[in-house]
Amino acid sequence: MNCIGVNYKKLPLEIRERYAFLPDEQRAFHKTLHGKTGCTGSVILSTCNRSELYVCGKEDDAAFIARVEEELSALKGIPKTELLRQIYVYSGENALRHLFHVACGLDSMVLGEDEILRQVKDGYELAVGEGAVCNEIHIAFQGAFGSAKSIKTQTLLSRTPVSMGTLAANRIEAFLREYGGGTVLIAGITGKIGRILAKNLIDKKITNIVGTTRRHFASGQTSGAENRPKDAETPSAAADGPAWDAGAVCMVPYADRYRYVDAADVIVSATSGPHYTFLAQETASAIMREKERLFLDMAVPRDMDQDIARLPGCQLLDIDDFKKAAAQNNERKRQESDRAGQILEEKLQETIKSIRMSEFMEKNRQTFQKLADQPFGKVFYRLKDELSGEELSALLLAVERVGTSEGGRQ
Repeated sequence: MNCIGVNYKKLPLEIRERYAFLPDEQRAFHKTLHGKTGCTGSVILSTCNRSELYVCGKEDDAAFIARVEEELSALKGIPKTELLRQIYVYSGENALRHLFHVACGLDSMVLGEDEILRQVKDGYELAVGEGAVCNEIHIAFQGAFGSAKSIKTQTLLSRTPVSMGTLAANRIEAFLREYGGGTVLIAGITGKIGRILAKNLIDKKITNIVGTTRRHFASGQTSGAENRPKDAETPSAAADGPAWDAGAVCMVPYADRYRYVDAADVIVSATSGPHYTFLAQETASAIMREKERLFLDMAVPRDMDQDIARLPGCQLLDIDDFKKAAAQNNERKRQESDRAGQILEEKLQETIKSIRMSEFMEKNRQTFQKLADQPFGKVFYRLKDELSGEELSALLLAVERVGTSEGGRQ
């Protein structure tokens, strides 16, 4: 397995967003990879802080990786010379170890966050649905999921979970404490980040929240915070996200979002769409009252017009502005991450052995069947002739351990 990617450690948001994949783009690129590069298995991970391709090929890693890079370059319109300066590439055990660190939250901007595991699972499940997953990738990702579960249950790393949504809620709380007010407008509130952010705000008793939905309301109905329409959509429980009290969030049509900008103290965009949610000119026209406003762009690619920062009283922040807060959180969790690293290595070695055994069984199925039909002693003495002294010692030790463990079960 190989990993090709970009992340927050090396590249700023304005470059990372060029590598982002929407779900439909992922589906199409899986087909491209399998149809043009000799790819036998693929998973695409795309989050606010990273975009990564996990791929297996039929041939030599270097030649295969070069073809994948060419297709990625063509899809994203990034010259290959530029792309090669920006991406990182891991192969074999290094790729597997990187996947484990990512899934367990040990490679995240917010150390130990839970959100990344769900995002990795989403990428994997989408690939499964497209028939893009091979046996090696299946074993690798299942091993990573198991490692993340063990770290969550055996360490304190996730006992006080912090995610980008949590950090955003903390920043909003601080802004409202400093400047007053309490109205938050969230575009994309029914999405993954939007749900987490809304729940965190409500936990902080910030409950004057307006969220947008692309669902159309019946003609003549209003949707103000103080007059919820009967059929106004309220975010509900989802398999991969939290729910909140139905009375805490007022849902309004996405098309009417500018009508609520003037009343809002904080405006957040957390959508996954390809278009700008808030443009500077329309935002300026919507603002009637002079006051301090905070605009948070939680999307990748960014979908707030950067010129909003030039408007009087408007502050504009994006994902990369949370790095300092994330670093402070990570320092508190550093000790637990050492224990998590030990668990990760144990699970990693188990997964490596599973992959090697699967490869052996696949390549030597007939040979394995023949050996299974022969007396063990005959096979054993033939191995003595074939193996080096070091290899034979390792085999004898393994057989002794198996014999000891089996004897103890009787």
